[in-house]
Amino acid sequence: MIAYSEVSSLDDEQQERIQSLFERSSAIWDLPEDEGKLEVWDEFIDDCERAEFPHLIASARFGQYTTLVKAGLAVRALDAYVRLMQVIHRHGDLIAPANVNRMLNSIATASMTLVDDPVVPLEQITRAIDLVEQQIRQRGADIVGVYVARAAVAAARGDGVATLDWVQRWRSENSVEWRPDDSGVIQMELPLVARFDLPRATEALEQRLRMLEIDPGAFDEARSEAANAVPLLILLAFFYVRAGRRADANLIADQLLDGVGSARLARDGVAEFLLPVLEERPRAALAAVDETLRNLHFDGSDWEATAAVARSRTLADPNGEEGQLLRVLVEQTAAELDRRGDTDVHARELETFWWAGLPTHPRPAVVDDPKVWGDVEERAETILAAGWLPRTGSVSSEDPPISIKHRYVAHLGATMELLSAETPEDADALAASLAARSEQLKCASTRYCVPLLHGLRAGQQGEIATLVRDFRRSQTELLRAPDAIEDAFQAIGERFFTVTVEQAVAAPEVSWSEIEELIEAEARLREVTGGPASHLTLARAEIATHRDDVASLRAAVEQLAAELEADEKLLDRVTVDLEVVRLTAFVAPAFAAATAKRVLATGDAEQVRAATAWLCWLDARSGDGDASAELARVLESVDGDVEAFGPLPGWVLLEGVAAPGAELGPLIDALLADLDDAPSDLMIFAACGSALLATSPDDPRGPELRARAADITRRLDARNGDDRWSTWVRDRWFPGDTSFGASA
Repeated sequence: MIAYSEVSSLDDEQQERIQSLFERSSAIWDLPEDEGKLEVWDEFIDDCERAEFPHLIASARFGQYTTLVKAGLAVRALDAYVRLMQVIHRHGDLIAPANVNRMLNSIATASMTLVDDPVVPLEQITRAIDLVEQQIRQRGADIVGVYVARAAVAAARGDGVATLDWVQRWRSENSVEWRPDDSGVIQMELPLVARFDLPRATEALEQRLRMLEIDPGAFDEARSEAANAVPLLILLAFFYVRAGRRADANLIADQLLDGVGSARLARDGVAEFLLPVLEERPRAALAAVDETLRNLHFDGSDWEATAAVARSRTLADPNGEEGQLLRVLVEQTAAELDRRGDTDVHARELETFWWAGLPTHPRPAVVDDPKVWGDVEERAETILAAGWLPRTGSVSSEDPPISIKHRYVAHLGATMELLSAETPEDADALAASLAARSEQLKCASTRYCVPLLHGLRAGQQGEIATLVRDFRRSQTELLRAPDAIEDAFQAIGERFFTVTVEQAVAAPEVSWSEIEELIEAEARLREVTGGPASHLTLARAEIATHRDDVASLRAAVEQLAAELEADEKLLDRVTVDLEVVRLTAFVAPAFAAATAKRVLATGDAEQVRAATAWLCWLDARSGDGDASAELARVLESVDGDVEAFGPLPGWVLLEGVAAPGAELGPLIDALLADLDDAPSDLMIFAACGSALLATSPDDPRGPELRARAADITRRLDARNGDDRWSTWVRDRWFPGDTSFGASA
């Protein structure tokens, strides 16, 4: 076994292996708190055991314990904690002493957390405390954490004498780790005392505040100790409420609300202390209620916090289902806690304090349905749906209620399946189901992503009207709750906006009013989200190119050049440059060539190939006879893979390699292989049709593609109110017997 103290003296190979384990440990601690993290810890422990390095084995066991606690898995958490103690028992001398002390001292918070969950037997918690005490006494470490833990167990049994005795032992130790002027220590100690001796706890807290020079009647947010003062003042006000001193409690409440505001109190306050204090301040109480509901597991733990929320919601809405459901859950939990501890302390506290003055109601029928009430997640969603979800309106999938977090993760995963739906009917049915579920969960991200992804899938299938309609719906959802939708999802819409406009402009079935609405909505969005303005200008350039409005195109390109400087960190400049090349290639070939050359210097391999193809095409149009051969060599270097040129329009590749005697058949086959009837492929239809008519007059695809191009241009002319597109396509690609080529 390798001791922590020996790491610096290991040989190079061993040091490298241990350093790698440290780096992995650090990375694992940063992972999300979920089941996957537990599995990673298990794998890591195996590797640490093979490396014979107990220091990180203990760290990993502690990591498993904390993850399980946060997940509300108390039984498994206790098991992980016991395993940690076993590692310390066997190899504690090989672990960094500071880590050993910290892990042993954690028995206090571990016990206080675990006693709140009725599924964890008090005997098992006591055995864990015994293990820790044994190690502490062997090592001469601070014993106070054990006394704190034993006080918590005694309180859970309803044994006031034992609780106060353990607290007295705790205080008599004068521990440096458990100072009486430490805010966190006070919040652990005095609520235990208050359960059995409220006057004693109140007097002690008032003395501690004087020691800390905190005046309950004159809270000052500007003082450096204000952050520590807030939870202590909330606790004092709670004691005043318990003692019937409502006026004194309200004085503190008003000072705190004026000093730090309801949002911070809701975020930082302990619910079971804060909510009774805010009882006569219902608006502020509601903020704390909703913050608490977001973080409750609804699994029987946190009974006092749940009781506080139940009381607050019942007072706010005496006939509301939300308060009734919460009350049933608390009563069930209190009964289980009392049975476990062979006491009635929890039930008595409900009757004498938490339910005091509340009306009684019939038992909600749903609590007798085992399929709902017997399933923790289903129960949690039922309670949240009775109030929290409707009040919240839009939930971020990054910060969902912890009790049903997995449902949001699963829902997001199902939403991504839209892109792989096999048929339009399958996609429609899945989208409808996902949209309904999004409303149930109030999930802002999926409200946005469902129409967005459904539309993108439709666009891939050439259903451009559906693409535009759904993109508009996604814009509406994003504008509805921009702060609740993750940046990564917003970026999908930002990235595909210009593609959507390009497709819409090319689609005769999409009206100009719909296109203008799409752009105007996006402009409003970008003002809210701070997304790049360049995309909007690019969309205007797309319209100008389609309409052959050279003046507007030139103005848009000039504006785009200025905007790209500001937007450089928000988008891929090279991608935009390639779009500019496409838009300006016919009307400003010199500018297009200069832009393509810039891509050669900054793009990745695929982008460089696209820029090279454009330059070859431009040179061929100018009469350079070698340009086609150069492009043919580039195409050959990727084995004829037309997808290796990224966003390059296929017709550029075809015209670029066209030369007398060139074999175009395989290239035409490749370009047509994955095409559908999307109008945006008009120029590929025309180029391939023209090439086939010129080189393979017996191939039936030539006339078919010419007819398809003619149909699209007729419909474009009808929408646009002119004959520009039908004339241009006919003159450029089907002018009679003129041979096909880049100069056509």
